[in-house]
Amino acid sequence: MYTDNKNINIEELELLFKNSHDLNELFINKNKFTKKYIAPLYLQLKNANNDEKIKIGKLANDLKNKVNEMFDHYKDLIENRTNDLSHKLMADLCIDTADFSKGSLNPITYICNEIISFFRKYDFKIVNGNEVEQIKYNFDNLNFSEEHPGRQTSETFYINDKLMLRAHTTASTAEQLVKNNKSKDIRVISFGNVYRNDDDDASHSHQFTQIDLVWVKKGLSVGTLKWFINSLLKYLYGPNTKTRYRLSFFPFTEPSMEVDVKCPICHGKGCNLCKKTGWIEILGAGMLHQNVLKKSGINDIKTGIAAGIGIERLAMIKFGISDIRDIYTNNFAILKQFSNKGE
Repeated sequence: MYTDNKNINIEELELLFKNSHDLNELFINKNKFTKKYIAPLYLQLKNANNDEKIKIGKLANDLKNKVNEMFDHYKDLIENRTNDLSHKLMADLCIDTADFSKGSLNPITYICNEIISFFRKYDFKIVNGNEVEQIKYNFDNLNFSEEHPGRQTSETFYINDKLMLRAHTTASTAEQLVKNNKSKDIRVISFGNVYRNDDDDASHSHQFTQIDLVWVKKGLSVGTLKWFINSLLKYLYGPNTKTRYRLSFFPFTEPSMEVDVKCPICHGKGCNLCKKTGWIEILGAGMLHQNVLKKSGINDIKTGIAAGIGIERLAMIKFGISDIRDIYTNNFAILKQFSNKGE
């Protein structure tokens, strides 16, 4: 049966469009009206005679055009309203503020930059290395015996029987020794994160930062090593820095030594930072063990000096940090204290 336009409420459509809050709702309301009024007209065309088809077709097309015209009108209104809001938000975002304050480097980043700057003057190759390292570079090539406690799972994070999280950046320099074993003069420092299976407290962390140096060429000696280490520490702490060397043991160096600096807080008189000794252990160093050179494919005519430096220890001393965890918390109240230090 033919339905005329008296049964179609166009005001209903306009009310739906007016109450649409966004384009999605506008599309939904248009579809509701089309389904309710226009779709039935096309269904009537199937059973209508020729005269009725002409009238129904004209009504459907007129109504469809009216719906599209109203839709486009309200669509423009919603888009203009959205654009106006976006401009207002952009203006608000660009308003000047007095809340911005000067940022600062993390103490770790500052110390790393200082040390790297020092080594660049001596033409050292700077590498970051792999944090997931082969066991052969971390232990085997560095003369660690199979029974060494550092190999135990209680000390080290293993991934499988060939890979591990590197326990020291010496692993990265060991890899560089193999790659450059034909060079007459090998100068490499590696830096980055290292990992130990350790409990976190005020002076220990399962993850910390190291810089490791290796210099290999003919004629290097303990005298070269001491001169180089003293130059580095005076560069970091000032020309009046006092050092002392104590014999120690590391599998990859022989002889090996611990290097201390006179406490910069009490100047050797004794305080809590230096545990009343007047000295603070800074780094380990030594002459590269001949077994390490052989494992790297380097002939025995050459000698090498090496040192490993814990960056957190250097930062804690330089900036007077008593708890290593403060370095990693990203607490602005703590980090902003270092914004003017070391400048």
